[in-house]
Amino acid sequence: MKICTFLIAATLTISVSVAQAQYHKYDSWDENYTVSGLLGAVQYENLKLNPEDAADGAKVDLALLPQVGGAWHSLPKGERFQYGLEATFLLGFRFDKVNYAYLGGGGAYVSLSTSMWMFDLAGGAYASLFLTESEKVRIYAGGGPLMVFASYRTEREYDNGDPDQNDTESAFGLGLYARTGIEFRIHRKGMLGLGARANWSSVDFSNVGGSSDLTGLGLYASYTAGF
Repeated sequence: MKICTFLIAATLTISVSVAQAQYHKYDSWDENYTVSGLLGAVQYENLKLNPEDAADGAKVDLALLPQVGGAWHSLPKGERFQYGLEATFLLGFRFDKVNYAYLGGGGAYVSLSTSMWMFDLAGGAYASLFLTESEKVRIYAGGGPLMVFASYRTEREYDNGDPDQNDTESAFGLGLYARTGIEFRIHRKGMLGLGARANWSSVDFSNVGGSSDLTGLGLYASYTAGF
């Protein structure tokens, strides 16, 4: 639901910007490099952690992570079809809280507060194509290897007088990503757009009751500037 609301708002904003810019005539896009700001969220298939002391099968659902990040691209100038290299980074975060009965607790309950920070660094090949000679609309695609580092913190508060516990776990993994999207030129050196990104990686969350495979699909709004 949150992703749908975000996409509707982003689509309306881009539509208004494109409508305002469609009657302007711009020079050819002849920038050597571009940088992009990214804002969105990623939905993972299996990022649900099972506390080891849970008596009732409680799970911490961290599958939906808001993300913010950026990208840098190297492209040749002066052509409708361009290709080069890119580097991207994304920072994801999620906070949650669950209550559950725990094993050996004699009927006691735990209030479990969690936080997840995930840093994603990736890079690879990149290509874009302006769909019209006026160079106002383009599509793009990129892909390559990625690295993921995640930090997961738990804070347990017991209602039977047992001392509180704090634990921090971290995990590192490698994988692949692929992304694509569409952008609309809103001024001479700037574009707004929407994109999607899939990633596949091996990140070991087994120490906190999770999986070792991480597969996700993210949706993003972007602003790209040339220089």
